[in-house]
Parts: sequence; C-alpha cells; structure tokens
Amino acid sequence: MVVDVETSALLTSYLIAMFLPPTLGMFTGKISSGRVSYVLCAVSCIVGILCYPVWTMVPVFEATFPLGSILGEYSIHVDRLTSVFVTVSSLVFLMVVMHMSHSGHQYGPGKVSLVCALFVSCMLCMMSDTVILLLIAWEAVSVITFLMSNDDGDEAPRWRFLTVTHIGGMMVICAFAFLWMVAGTPYMHEWKDLGSIIGPTASVAVAVCLFIGFGTKLGTVPFHIWMPDMYSRSPTHTTALLTTVCSNVAVLVLFKGMFSYIGVSDDMIVPGVVLCVLSIVTALWGAMESMIQTEPKRILAYSSMENMALVTMCLSLGLVFSDGSESLMALVLLAGILHTLNHSVFKSLMMLVVDSVEDVTGERMMDRYGGIACALPALSVVALIGVASLAAVPPMNGFISEWLMLQSLLGTDVLSSDMRILMPLLVAMMGVCGMIVATSYARLYGFIFLGRPRSEGAARPSPQKKGSLLPLVVLAASCVSMGLFAVPLMECLSDGIQTSTGISQGYTSALSGTMEPLLLGLMILGTIAVLVAVSRVSRRRRVMEETWACGGTLDERMQYSSEGFSQPIVRVFHPFYGDTSRKEGDEYTTGFTEPFVKHIYRPIGRFVSAVSERVTDIQTGNIQSYLSYILATLVVALLAVRLL
Repeated sequence: MVVDVETSALLTSYLIAMFLPPTLGMFTGKISSGRVSYVLCAVSCIVGILCYPVWTMVPVFEATFPLGSILGEYSIHVDRLTSVFVTVSSLVFLMVVMHMSHSGHQYGPGKVSLVCALFVSCMLCMMSDTVILLLIAWEAVSVITFLMSNDDGDEAPRWRFLTVTHIGGMMVICAFAFLWMVAGTPYMHEWKDLGSIIGPTASVAVAVCLFIGFGTKLGTVPFHIWMPDMYSRSPTHTTALLTTVCSNVAVLVLFKGMFSYIGVSDDMIVPGVVLCVLSIVTALWGAMESMIQTEPKRILAYSSMENMALVTMCLSLGLVFSDGSESLMALVLLAGILHTLNHSVFKSLMMLVVDSVEDVTGERMMDRYGGIACALPALSVVALIGVASLAAVPPMNGFISEWLMLQSLLGTDVLSSDMRILMPLLVAMMGVCGMIVATSYARLYGFIFLGRPRSEGAARPSPQKKGSLLPLVVLAASCVSMGLFAVPLMECLSDGIQTSTGISQGYTSALSGTMEPLLLGLMILGTIAVLVAVSRVSRRRRVMEETWACGGTLDERMQYSSEGFSQPIVRVFHPFYGDTSRKEGDEYTTGFTEPFVKHIYRPIGRFVSAVSERVTDIQTGNIQSYLSYILATLVVALLAVRLL
C-alpha cells in the first residue's frame, strides 16, 4: 500500500515523539536527580496513549529504523490489537511513573534512567515486526527489570528471576528462529499459518516452547519460584511494571505466536488440553497460596500468578475450541485478551496502594496495619475499588472478563463429547479459585484498612505525598469505566483478534444472552443509593459504649490476626501446604515451604553444588595436572578420529 507524504510525516513524527524522549532520559538521569528523566518518560507515555487514535488515522502503521544489523533491519508493524495494548500499557506506565516520582522511596538517577529504558523495550517488543528486534527487546526487558529490582537487600530473588526467565528466553529464541527459517522472511506480519508448512509435530513443539518461554515471565507452575520473593523484596514500582506492562508484552507476543504465526488445527487440541491443565494447576496454586501470605506484596504476587493462569487457560482453550465453533474460539480468546488488559489496570492500582500504605506507616507486614481507613479515607476508597476489581465484583472490569470466561465454558455443546467432559471441571475450578481469592482479597483490605491499628505507624500514619493520590484515582476510574463501558472495548479487541487469527465469526453468537454492563452498573449503584437513603432516614441516635471484655481491657492484640483468618483454608489443604508450626517465645507461628521448592529446586540446587565442588577439586592449580588433562584429551580425540 502506498503511503502519502503527509501520512508518512505524521507517522515519523509520532514515532520520534514516542521513542526519542525516553532515549534521552536514559542519559540524563543525573540531571536534577532524575527529574528530567521522569518528565521525558511521562511525555513518551502520553504519546503512547495516543497509539490507537494514530492507528485509526494512518492506513499502514509500519516503519523501519534508519539502522540495521548483520541479521536484518529493525522494523515495526502495528495492527489494531497491538495499538490497544500499547495505549493501555502506556497509561499504566504513566501512572506508575507519576506515583514513583512522588513516592517516599528515594530512587537514584540510575534507576530512573532504567525506567525510561524499560518503556522503550516494552513498546518495541509489542510493536516489533522483525525477529531480531523482538528478541533484542525481549531480552532487554528481562535484563532491565533485573537491574531495577536491586534494593540493597537479598540478591537471591532477582538472580533467581534472571535465571528462570533466561531459560524461558532461550526457548523463545529457539521458537522464533525456527519460524524465521521456515518462513524465509524476518518480517513477522507476513507469517500466517506456518503450522501447515512445518507439520503437526513441529507446530506442537513450537507452541509448547512459546507457552513455557513466556510462561516463565507470567508465573506458570513450576517456573513461578521467583515471583513471591521478587515482589516482596524489590522496589514496588519495579514489580508494578513487571506484573502489568511486562505481562502485557508476554501475552500479546504469545497470542500472536500461537494463533497468527503458527495457526491452529485439529492437531493442536491435545497439547491445548495439556497446557490448559497446567494453567488450572497454576491458578489453583496461586489462589491457595495467596490465602496464607502475611505480606501484601506476596499476596499480590500469587494473585498475578492466578490471573495470568486464567489468561493462559483461555489461550489454551482457544486451541481446544479450534475443532468446534469459531465464535466460541473468538469468545474465549477475547476473554483472555480483555482480562490481560483489565489485570494490568487493577493490579497496578493495588501495587501502588500497597506502596502508599508502606510509605505512610513504615510497616510491611499485614498484622502491623489496621484502621487506616479512618486516617486516609481517600486511599481506602481507591483501594476498595481495586479489591472489588480483583475479586471480580460487578460492574468492575475484572468481572466483565471473568464473566466472558464462564460464558465460553458454558456454551460448549458444539464440542465433542470428550471435550465437553472437561468443561464442568473448568467451571468448578473457576468457582473454587473465585471463592478463595475473594476471601484472600477481603482479608487483604480488611486487615489493612479496617479494625484497630496494630502498630504505631498504623495509628499515626504520615500524610501522603502530594501528587501520589492522583495516579491511584485515575487507575480506579479506569477500573470502573472499563467495566461500565466494556462493550466498545470488546468490539475493538474482537476486530483485532479476527484480523490476527483469520477467524471469520465474532464472539456475540457464542454468548448465552446479551450483556449490558452499563445498565448493570446503574442498577447496582441505584440499589446502593436507595439503601443509603433508607438507612439515613431511619437512622437512630448513635450511642457510644465500651465493649464488655470479661472484666479486662480490649486492645489491638485481641483482634483476629491474618494467620488466624486463613487457618480454615490451611487445615483443609494441609497436605499441599506442608506447613510447620514452631514456638517463638510465648507465641506459635506457622511456616510454609512450597513443595516445588522442596521437591524440585532444592534437589537440583544440591546436585549443581555437588557437581561444582567436583569441578573445583579438579582445578588444583598444578601445571602437571593441566598437562595430563591435555594429554588425555589428545589421546581420546585421536582414538575417536581413528574409529570414525
């Protein structure tokens, strides 16, 4: 398609405005203690938010950067789906950067420069059209996140993150290098249904490599081992970007790889079921673990694990439904993509809420909070909206995407009888996960904002930093608006999915009924307004009296503890948790060791350590030993050549 000069100038100006400021911000971090870098990154985020409007204005959104390499050019190509992802991700990135600039944590200029570099890497990864640019940008995302996670504390979690994600990165490299070789062109927008060329076996292998490769970043079992400690011990803004924008990148590229580049066929049904089961296990484990954590950020870590597992379950079901109705496949893919975007909004909100609570109280453990709603009512309101979105309470955005998931599982009459057996199990799994995580999020909100203060910091929190509440309000408003006005967003995403996958039918014919989230929201809000009005009319004079305490005095230690709240779940699933009770002074505490750590990673660690010690013993530093090694190697090599 020929692009006129005016359109080309518009596109060039847009790309310069998007990528030049954060590039300059990488090298100006020391100016004004990083303030210049904050401003430059914020400008690019605002330009990124305009990606979808710009996409609607240009006939072809593609460009090639004026530099290349021996492996080819660095080109970008933006379609409808990519433009929506860039817009939402840029909004989330902007809010995190704004909150970061007003946070109580002191971030050095170098870390602010890394934020600019992360924005460039994430945007390039989503917009990339050539394999070399995609792989470089994806590697940069991992390395930059690793560098940003340094908090002058325990180094083990971030090194664990780097190791696990690089294992996944190698699988991604192998998958895309193989597809590049088969396609014969590095331009990925030209890759369509390569599975018909490489055959069913190779298609399954590549799809599994992509699923596991990106699953290491999304927290798929058993590659989630880095998540809890990384979230707990790294700067909150780093993990906020990691769990939202970086996850958006992983899901978008995984979706394109599986459903556009490889394509779907009947041969993908069995691996789809296997990957779906893996996603179910991940979701259940994330939900269960979130109930027993005592740090808010660890709860959110397992929450991300559970939510991303629901997304990968939808993508896996897309492979399973390829043998049934196209509209059903379109519906489940829409549910997964929409939930990815919704998750990035409400999870970033909750991560920033937790950071604000830590700032004003100076505490990190949930049993040290309480009663903050009285001191900071505005913060408690936005937190309540975030928790409602996490728990999929209507009409919040989290409810819409999970409702679509249930709709896709209920309308499976077109599938074969063997596949229909799986669907009730998935519905039950979603019900169990929903029950557990709703309890977990109620526990999260209740023990932070309700009850009596359990520490001096919670009793007398310091005022919030000026400007730190605005990003939270914007994200909370986004949670509400993306729920009430979900239909236009769903139509936009559906068109993008149809273009990427070649599906001819839309998702609406697979719905069991019409969905009007705006009407539902108005009904709920109207009901709440009526109840509030009735309660005010019939309100009686309030009488304050001391609670009877058997002759004693009530204090904050007599409240329900977070561990006591989760004990019923622990008792039911005791064999899975492997909990151990120990006495510390006059108190009993319960500790947990994940079975994946105990039975998989620790044995591997012991084996690697043993091999390393043997290798160390060989390296004696004796020149005679090294000469004997060389002589033995030459003898073996000569014998091998002689035998061959």
